[in-house]
Amino acid sequence: MSLLNLADIRFGTLAEGPGRRIAVWAQGCPRACPSCCNPEMQSLTPAAVVETAEILADFADALEEHPEIEGLTLVGGEPVLQAASMAELAAWMQERGRSVLLFTGFSYAELEQAARQDLGIQKLLKHTDLLVDGPFLSSSQDRKRPWIGSTNQQVYHLTDFYPAGIEYEDKPRSMEIHLADGYAYLNGWPFDKMQAQD
Repeated sequence: MSLLNLADIRFGTLAEGPGRRIAVWAQGCPRACPSCCNPEMQSLTPAAVVETAEILADFADALEEHPEIEGLTLVGGEPVLQAASMAELAAWMQERGRSVLLFTGFSYAELEQAARQDLGIQKLLKHTDLLVDGPFLSSSQDRKRPWIGSTNQQVYHLTDFYPAGIEYEDKPRSMEIHLADGYAYLNGWPFDKMQAQD
């Protein structure tokens, strides 16, 4: 087992991919895209450093309590910076019949190239069902795919877990509010960056 530097985890979100999911936000991203949805997650400094064994124990509890959980979403920050540890989470979920969705600011071509030298990236791609690549661009907001931010982002089916076009599923964009420890945590569609619609 290894360590992960995390910004947040949500158990049972409906806003971060198809179905009900566990979402893990990685802390740290060197890209510093100006329209990033999560600028507070860009810093590469430690946030919550946790052993993967502890996270997997929490996953097991969540699946026991909520067997309808469909899969795991890895987002950030940049999950690929911690590819080997993220791959442990992804492999565990797939072994239990759940899907893995990876959001990354890198292009799929860049990841394929990097995987030739980096076994962690290679393993993460092996245990990913859906990959969404590219940075979020507020100037190109996607209004047709409910859990994808901008039109430049491509969806790659790395397995046949989901049918082609799953990203166009008929559900509204959503934002969730999670209350814990006296704080309100938001995830899902960044409404403050979305123009009003008729």
